[in-house]
Amino acid sequence: MRMEETIYDVCIIGAGMVGSAAAKWLCKLQPETKVCLIGPQEPTEEEWQSGKREIFSSHYDEGRLTRELNESLIWSLLARRSIQRYRQIEKESGINFYQEVGCLYADLKNGESLHQTVQNAETIGNVAYKSLNAAGLKAQFPYLHAEESWQMLFNFKNAGHVSARNLVAAQQKIAASHGCDIINDVVVKVQEKEKSRDSFINIVCQSGRKVAAKRVLLCTGAFSNSYDLLPRGKQIEFYPIEVSVMKAELSQDDALKMADMPVMMSRVPGKQYYILPPIKYPDGKYYIKIGDYNTSITLLRTHQEIAEWFRSQGRYEDDTDEAVELLKFIVQDLNPISVTTSCCVSSHTPTKLLYCDMITPRLGALMGMSGQGAKSSDEIGRMGAKMIARGAWDYDLPAELFRLQYKKMENAKL
Repeated sequence: MRMEETIYDVCIIGAGMVGSAAAKWLCKLQPETKVCLIGPQEPTEEEWQSGKREIFSSHYDEGRLTRELNESLIWSLLARRSIQRYRQIEKESGINFYQEVGCLYADLKNGESLHQTVQNAETIGNVAYKSLNAAGLKAQFPYLHAEESWQMLFNFKNAGHVSARNLVAAQQKIAASHGCDIINDVVVKVQEKEKSRDSFINIVCQSGRKVAAKRVLLCTGAFSNSYDLLPRGKQIEFYPIEVSVMKAELSQDDALKMADMPVMMSRVPGKQYYILPPIKYPDGKYYIKIGDYNTSITLLRTHQEIAEWFRSQGRYEDDTDEAVELLKFIVQDLNPISVTTSCCVSSHTPTKLLYCDMITPRLGALMGMSGQGAKSSDEIGRMGAKMIARGAWDYDLPAELFRLQYKKMENAKL
C-alpha cells in the first residue's frame, strides 16, 4: 500500500438505504472518524439495457410504505424511532421524501394479525390510530372499498410513504457534509490481514480501486454472499426472494381526486396486498402501486439469479391481471391508462428480524431486512453505526435478537 493512500477508520460497503444511514450516523456519532461509503449509483438506462450490470439495490422507487402499526413489536419500535426523525432528516438535507398520509391496515374481524398489531400498539404506547369498519371506511374515503367481514386500523399519524430514492440521497448528502467519502464502485473482495495490532482490511473494487480500513461494515443486502466479501468458509443464512409490484398509470385528474388516500395493507386471507396511493414519478406520470398480491415465494439461489431478476425489472405474468382486478376491487372506479411491473429482492432471515452482528472483531454485517427495512432504515443504520464504531454490540435491545446465522457449507450456493 502506498503511503499517500487513505486508511479509513471505517468503510461501509453498500450504499442503499441502510448503508447510507449507517454512514451518516457514524460520521455524526464520531466526528473524528474517517469514513467512506462504497456502492454503485442507480443504473442508467443504458446500463439497464446492456445487461452487464451485476449489482443492484432495492431503493430505486418513489413509494415505500411506512407505519408504526406492526405485527412485530421490534419492527414497530424500529419504525417509530426512524419515523420520528424523518422531518429532521429532510430539514438537514434539504431533500423531501416523506408524505404523512397515514396507513390503513386491514384484516378479518378478530384476525390474529389484527389482535397482535393492536397489542403491540398498546405496548409501545401513543400510536395514533382508530378502528374502522366497512361503513366507516366508506365515510372517510368514499373511493375505497372493504368487505363487511373486515376490520381496519387507520394509523393516521407517523405513517404514510417515503421516496426511497430521496431518502438515500438525503442520508448521503448529510453523510458527505460530515466528511464521509462516497465512492461510486462495487466491492468485489474484502481481505482481512491477521496478527498485527495496526493491521487493516484491504478492500478491492470492480474498477481496480483499492481501499483500506480499520473496520468494515457490510450493508450488502441480497448480495451479501456474493464475490469475496466474507471470510473463507462463511456464508450468511438468508433467503433472497423475488418481489414483484404492479403500477397502474393514472391521469393527473384521477390522481388528484385521491390526494388524501392513505397507504394500505391487508392480511385478509385471499386478499393480501399493500397499496401505495397515486405518486408522481420521475417520468412526470402518476402511478398507483400494488404489491404482495402474489403469496407464492420464489427463492433466488445464486448471485446470477439475483442479478437477472433485477435486470428483468419484473415480468408481466398471469397474476398481474389478477393484481389489476384486486386493485380495482379496493379502489373503486379506477381507470388505469397503462400497467407496468417492476421488481426488487427482499432478503429474509430465519428470525424474521434483521442481522446486526460482528463477523470478526473488525468486520460487521447489517443486512437481512426481511421486507421491513425501508421505513426503519434510519434507526437500523444507527444500530449498525454504533456497533461498528465500537467493534461490539452497543444498543438498547438484546444482541441475540439480531445475531448472524451461517449456512452449513454444503448448502452454500450464493
